[in-house]
Amino acid sequence: MSKKTFWIILLVITIVVTAVGLGLSAYNYYVFDRPFFNSTTKGLLSAFVMSVLMIIIGVLKEN
Repeated sequence: MSKKTFWIILLVITIVVTAVGLGLSAYNYYVFDRPFFNSTTKGLLSAFVMSVLMIIIGVLKEN
């Protein structure tokens, strides 16, 4: 497995985990009337942004 393939797989996993987390936040918003943009959602989105930045840096360093 090349490094580029590894980074792409890591990006896909990051996107899936973020989508599941946002889906659960949306479920809590509609079913339990809790605020959508709470501390959990903020942490999830900040972790996603940091992961994407690390992946971009890793791919750029490879070239």
